[in-house]
Amino acid sequence: MPALFERSRRPSLLRRVLAAWRSASPRPGGLGNLAEAGSTAVVRLDFKPSDIWLYVTGEPERRWRTKSCAKEPWTVDWLLHDVRRGDVLYDVGANVGAFSLIAAKHTGAYVVAFEPGYANFARLCDNIQLNSCGGRIVPLPTALAERAELVGFEYRSVEPGQSRHQLTEARWSIEANDGEKYVQPAATMPLDGVIADYDLPVPNHLKIDVDGAELRVLRGARDLLGRPELRTVLIEAAPAMRDAVQRLMEEAGLRLRANLRLERAHAPGYALFERC
Repeated sequence: MPALFERSRRPSLLRRVLAAWRSASPRPGGLGNLAEAGSTAVVRLDFKPSDIWLYVTGEPERRWRTKSCAKEPWTVDWLLHDVRRGDVLYDVGANVGAFSLIAAKHTGAYVVAFEPGYANFARLCDNIQLNSCGGRIVPLPTALAERAELVGFEYRSVEPGQSRHQLTEARWSIEANDGEKYVQPAATMPLDGVIADYDLPVPNHLKIDVDGAELRVLRGARDLLGRPELRTVLIEAAPAMRDAVQRLMEEAGLRLRANLRLERAHAPGYALFERC
């Protein structure tokens, strides 16, 4: 077991939360009305092999996060076939934690989950506790890039479960919030520096889903990409980035195993790389 991880001795929240939720008075309309009223529901992730639960308070969580497996079956397949019990997985762009929870709770991996968005990070921590995974998932609110600086993190919307936020190139300033969308100041760090400074275990697997900042993450992880411990990398990348991503991977000794979900020419696709 990596030194960073200790078994959680806290009692499970799941039984208490489910009991409280189920004992509440029924509301007409089901989950839709619960979300609209601002109440919190507990919903099972669409992962058949294990019971994994997510808090839900709004449309992005209900529509996308509870259906993460149907949305990304290739990611589930990778977690089930490549990630082994006791492996270390870095989930970069973890959102509310659906795939981190599958890796930890079902596969038995140890996970470091990076999520800089404040609403998603809070919900990620909630879901870790709900599923009693505090001893297997370490959540970090760090934004990863090629260097340490203060930049903007522009939100599409601030609801938990939302995605397609943008890490800006420009240095953050107070004037960044003169527009309609909230721009959070984000302190970035290169992943190589995070591993060294925080004494993190070197991952065996790396998942990157950061909506346009993929090359920035990879450029800050050149040492890691060359480490023999790192066996596979699953990454989402826009078409304009795919060639550059593949070059960085090949330079580090990682070859393309498969291109995934490329049915739309201009949509982001996923690529799976493995150690040569």
